[in-house]
Amino acid sequence: MKHLLYGSFLSLVLLSSCTKEKPELPLGTFYTVLPCADCPGISYELHLKGDSSYTEKMVYQERSEEVSEHSGRISFQDDQILALDKEEKEGMRLFKIHGDSLQMLDIAGKVIESPFADRYFLTKEKPEEFNMKLKEKSFVGFKARGNEPFWSLEMDFNKQMVFTPMDGEPLIAPIPKPVRPQDVNAVSYRAKTEKGTLHVTIFRRKCQDTMAGEEFGYEVKVSVKHGNDGEFRDYTGCGDYQGDYRLNDIWALETLNGEKLIKDGKNPNLEFNLMENRFFGFGGCNRINGEISIKKQQIKFSKVATTEMACPNLKAEGIFMQHITDQSYNFKIDGLELTLRNDQNVLVFRKID
Repeated sequence: MKHLLYGSFLSLVLLSSCTKEKPELPLGTFYTVLPCADCPGISYELHLKGDSSYTEKMVYQERSEEVSEHSGRISFQDDQILALDKEEKEGMRLFKIHGDSLQMLDIAGKVIESPFADRYFLTKEKPEEFNMKLKEKSFVGFKARGNEPFWSLEMDFNKQMVFTPMDGEPLIAPIPKPVRPQDVNAVSYRAKTEKGTLHVTIFRRKCQDTMAGEEFGYEVKVSVKHGNDGEFRDYTGCGDYQGDYRLNDIWALETLNGEKLIKDGKNPNLEFNLMENRFFGFGGCNRINGEISIKKQQIKFSKVATTEMACPNLKAEGIFMQHITDQSYNFKIDGLELTLRNDQNVLVFRKID
């Protein structure tokens, strides 16, 4: 009899576990504005669909030049936690269901504890500060950021570097001469001011943002000491060069479509100023100047002007001017060589030391 009762009880338990209802997936679009160290906030949008799929969109306000978008499938980790099909090391992957709202969890599935904890709740009502406006690319230099704690770094190679922690005052220092550590593929900048010391090391290796999962080309270590006393505090994160600052130099024309343009005399050259979006140079006879616009690896020349002096190489200069006036090229920098290429022409330049 006891065996019969035990067997019946076990059958009921198994039946109960098998017939346990799958948790209901909240459908619709959820919004929040996440904390951001170097911008007003991160506009984050998550759309959950009835077929257990999702689409998420994200914009760093006043900083993003395009919308970061990802789609995939949804699964349940337990009754109240849903998971997006990202790698486990990525952030923005786990969400706890709270009725009509979602709570974003950290990589380990734990509640994010911070003064901005309320920002990790997503609701179907857009916050007043939510927007998906994009910013035109204009900064030239290097940008980096890190999480937990949040921080940002901007390096303008013509001016200064600015380190901004989420919970303190920015530390601004002039750009020093770079130092290349031995046996390490990296470059280091160390500057000291009255307000403190800033030491930045940029390692050439891939890096992934632990919160957004965004990939960068460089790993960054920042050591900061405020004032003359105290100890250094270390921060780690990821970064990338902006606007390909390597263009910001003087380049002499070597060949145009595989041939030397001027055989006797000074070659044409171009000097790019990415901070002003302009170029200056020499056409072979006259001084030239104009405007440039750069988007990713493409450069466009416009409003090209020249002086009007006569010289033996005036014809060659005219050919060079035709090849840059109102023209767009994809550009590639390989060491000291710059190549401008489009469907019709290839111009090869060499950096002037």
